[in-house]
Amino acid sequence: MGKAFNRIIKSILEGLIEVIYPRENYCIICKEDNCFGICEHCMKSIKTIADSYQDEIISYGYYGGVLKDLILKFKYKSNFTAGDILAEFLEEYIIRNLKYQEYVITYIPLSKKSKKIRGFNQCEYIAKKIANDLSIEALEVLIKDKETKEQKKLKKDERYENIKDAFKIKKGLEIGKYNIILVDDVTTTGATLKEAYKLLRKYQVKDIKLLTLAKSHI
Repeated sequence: MGKAFNRIIKSILEGLIEVIYPRENYCIICKEDNCFGICEHCMKSIKTIADSYQDEIISYGYYGGVLKDLILKFKYKSNFTAGDILAEFLEEYIIRNLKYQEYVITYIPLSKKSKKIRGFNQCEYIAKKIANDLSIEALEVLIKDKETKEQKKLKKDERYENIKDAFKIKKGLEIGKYNIILVDDVTTTGATLKEAYKLLRKYQVKDIKLLTLAKSHI
């Protein structure tokens, strides 16, 4: 009864989201008609990272071209079709490489001030979209209680100092029992994800996978 009720609620919520944020039937990059948000040509132009699974931080592709356009459209123009497409990129990796039913998924948080300015956390949206599609749990694990400068404006050594001790674990959450997929949008030095990883390890999380959409360079 409980599971059936949850499926009904999930179906209703998915329908509401589709009404509020309908997915375009053209390519949001090149405007080609008769495709579901992104065309085959634009998809093929994305430079993916085939061997990223060997790295500590796993990234779908390099930060440039179409992938960069999708991230910026979602992050700064609230284009939720772009957000859905980006979530699906990470879903591909998760389905192929993880026993994902054994994991919960979470995300790099924004400070209250930053979230208020932007209106939403793009990483939170992506994590929850993946959780919904794969029927796994999305948890709010990390809280950002320190205002920091934008990482992209800082040099490599400054980024580590800027993000140091910026996160804490949400009160009342026993995270040691979980395997966690942690999602961020773009990694450059990896300072943000490594700081979050260090904290999760301190609380003895069983296994942690660090996933990003794109890898950039300073």
